[in-house]
Amino acid sequence: MKRRDFFQLAAGALVAGGAAATRPRLHAQGAAPAAGNGKLKVDIYSRHLQWLRTADEVADAAVEMGFDGVNVTVRTYPGHVDPDNVAKELPPFVNTIRKRGLLVRSITTNIADADVGAERIVAAASSLGITHYWWGTYRYDLKQPIKEQLDALKPRVAKIAALSEKYKMTAAYHTYSMPGTVGSVMWDLLSLLQAFDPKYVGFHYDTGHESHHINGLWEVNLRAAGPYIAALAVKDYAPEQNLGLRGEGGPYTGPAGALGGRGDGPPPVAGGRGATPGGGAGGPQRGGGTGRGADQAGRGGRGTADGPGATWGAGNGWRTRSVPLGMGMVNLPQLATALKDIHFSGPIEIQAEYPNGGADNAQDSITLPREQVLGAMKRDLLTLRRGFAASGLL
Repeated sequence: MKRRDFFQLAAGALVAGGAAATRPRLHAQGAAPAAGNGKLKVDIYSRHLQWLRTADEVADAAVEMGFDGVNVTVRTYPGHVDPDNVAKELPPFVNTIRKRGLLVRSITTNIADADVGAERIVAAASSLGITHYWWGTYRYDLKQPIKEQLDALKPRVAKIAALSEKYKMTAAYHTYSMPGTVGSVMWDLLSLLQAFDPKYVGFHYDTGHESHHINGLWEVNLRAAGPYIAALAVKDYAPEQNLGLRGEGGPYTGPAGALGGRGDGPPPVAGGRGATPGGGAGGPQRGGGTGRGADQAGRGGRGTADGPGATWGAGNGWRTRSVPLGMGMVNLPQLATALKDIHFSGPIEIQAEYPNGGADNAQDSITLPREQVLGAMKRDLLTLRRGFAASGLL
């Protein structure tokens, strides 16, 4: 498969004026289309297919659902490719999927720093014409000054950019919404990324996590990042409230629908309906949860001070839960318009993290019928296409 370069953009800092100021440069550079017909293509995240163990099985499922490609997990079991054996396992896995007419443009990794293990993975992916890899995630120590912690990250970001440039790939930093997660607000990490060409470092923009920036602030972040939006993870969250009153007190008697939530029963626990809304975005990762601030790589941590699956810092019993695409806070038409305006041309993947028989949280087996599990993810794809229809992106 011929290697495509998704970002033909000049290096330089993103001006403070945001996307409006970057559009002339982007138009002049003529960002390359994601595929031959000029439309963006949508991948299934293989993390949700880890109950299928062979490349043929994964490809069959992707074709059955109607996806254009597969984002392959290069992570320890149940990831599809073992990072310690990536040079041997990745080529046949990728080539088998591509033989079915599917794209493989992205891999999801646990890379946090440009060490020997990271280079081994990036080299193997680059040799196959894969263009993007998942990178991150760092955490702050909220008891320490933020500016100093960001400054301490500069050499780490520089080494990732150099590794990407060496292998002509793009490191896409996944955005989370948990407290203390570097890049959640995007402005912080963007200040470091601007020193490097967006062909080599950028954001793996997560629509579900970024939807926590309400009142349109998510769109401001997206447009401000402009050419540094390297890839897109599409999923949806919905808010809910549980005060934990266990039936005590009188019922709310105001207008119907004025308050959201599921009642006043005990707060749900991890693994229950809506539990760990952001936790399903990755696999086991070095440094996982809490502790060392910006020196801590990982998924941002499932367990926070607010408890498993809580909406971070919301208070009053509010939290979010993962829901099928189109049933939560993510405004797909508005998202598509913003992506079109910033000339986004990178990979898109769907992350189906709502309860779905174990497929939602990377299990190697499922508890629901195959057709039901795949049908849910196909519905997400159809919802995305409908939401993006007016933009002409898909």
